Amino acid sequence: MIEPRVPSGTRDLLPAQAIARDRLLSVFRSTFEGHGFVPIDTPVLERREVLYAKGGDEIQRQIYEVAQRGQRLEDSDLALRFDLTVPLARYMAAHVSDVGVPFKRYHIGLVFRGERAQRGRYREFYQCDFDIVGSRSVVADAEVAEIIHDGLRAAGIPAFTVRLNDRRVLDGLLAHFGLLAHRSAVLRVLDKWDKVGRDGVARELAALRGADNQPLVPHDVAEQLLQQLDQLRKNDNASVLAALRELLAGHETASQGLTRLEEVLALLEAAELDGATFRIDPSLARGLDYYTGIIFETTVDGYESFGAVAAGGRYDDLAGLFTSIELPGVGASFGVDRLLALMAEAGWLQPQAATAPVLLVNFPGGDVRVYFRLAHRLRQAGIGCEIFPDPRPLRDQLGYASSRGYRFALIIGPDELAQGTFALRNLQTRQQQRDLPLSELVDRVRAALAEGNRLRTDPAERGGGKNG
Repeated sequence: MIEPRVPSGTRDLLPAQAIARDRLLSVFRSTFEGHGFVPIDTPVLERREVLYAKGGDEIQRQIYEVAQRGQRLEDSDLALRFDLTVPLARYMAAHVSDVGVPFKRYHIGLVFRGERAQRGRYREFYQCDFDIVGSRSVVADAEVAEIIHDGLRAAGIPAFTVRLNDRRVLDGLLAHFGLLAHRSAVLRVLDKWDKVGRDGVARELAALRGADNQPLVPHDVAEQLLQQLDQLRKNDNASVLAALRELLAGHETASQGLTRLEEVLALLEAAELDGATFRIDPSLARGLDYYTGIIFETTVDGYESFGAVAAGGRYDDLAGLFTSIELPGVGASFGVDRLLALMAEAGWLQPQAATAPVLLVNFPGGDVRVYFRLAHRLRQAGIGCEIFPDPRPLRDQLGYASSRGYRFALIIGPDELAQGTFALRNLQTRQQQRDLPLSELVDRVRAALAEGNRLRTDPAERGGGKNG
């Protein structure tokens, strides 16, 4: 027999996991649409040259190429999308006259990466992107940071840090240390700072070699750069900006990047967002080659080992390979699968394998026609309800409901039917209300659900804070 296992780096989702993911995506959709973003979709399959256009060597090595039946892989021109940003550039080049600019879109879909699977990181996973195309405004940059903040807050993440930098500031630093000619290679190494630490970055910089096998970054230059970045990372935003202003005084584009960071922080403060959530990190590089301005990367406080749960930036020339029309853009992506893995480990997910709150017990000896009618009445009133399909013993049906996370069991046995009443059992507290009139079914169930919602969301009732 064939072993029923999935390929490495992929996974099956059990109902509780799929429900948690769908609810998290629903939170993000609401956040996007509250800011005026609209959904789009693109094919999972793209032409290979489209995906290779802006990926760089490191990204190209992770792209899954696809061959049709009877075709050699090297002769194929198809590949699975690596992310949702490069397909967006192609989409805008093809449809800008249809959608117009500025265009605020969100896109939720599967992407594929041929990389080593690890905790919270998969070869097949969902991305949840949002972008503003057709504007270079600081308002667009600040709104991306605001949506990262609002989305994670709405998802119930108690504490996180949104780190910001600007590629123009990084260019200024590299120019100051004479490394601008090796920009891509150095930025890819700096991007690993949080994974390998300062010493790991130093080792990888020392390992960079040119065509003549000579070091790209002299040892003394690497030490000066890392010492400068290490010190800046420890300072508050105002101190970092002041120090960089002084260090990069003669670099005009770096000055523009610093001004943009100041303006973004001012807008976030005007929106009365928690300023401690946003931190300027001059070592933040974001390894993708298409970023040209502000960049973002977000980690959950206390769970930094999971890596970024939201990231992105500005890419003012991304669509240049597909159209002569100028289409500047800025956006970010939530790492849904990574965030769910983190939330599960932190105990922030409420296990639930049911999508309806009420199970109507199919009582042995009862009247299934009545059950069918009452279940339909509840659904018509907007209350999700499942009928257990078989008249099994009551304890089996209640066990089924409890194990799947139903909140209430509706019990109408022969005696209740004769009296025109029902019983409502709270499956979390095991308390049961008896002899409730069937004529008040909808109102009684709705009231019980509302009270349950109040207890689930009131920290004082739960005996603790956000995660109490």
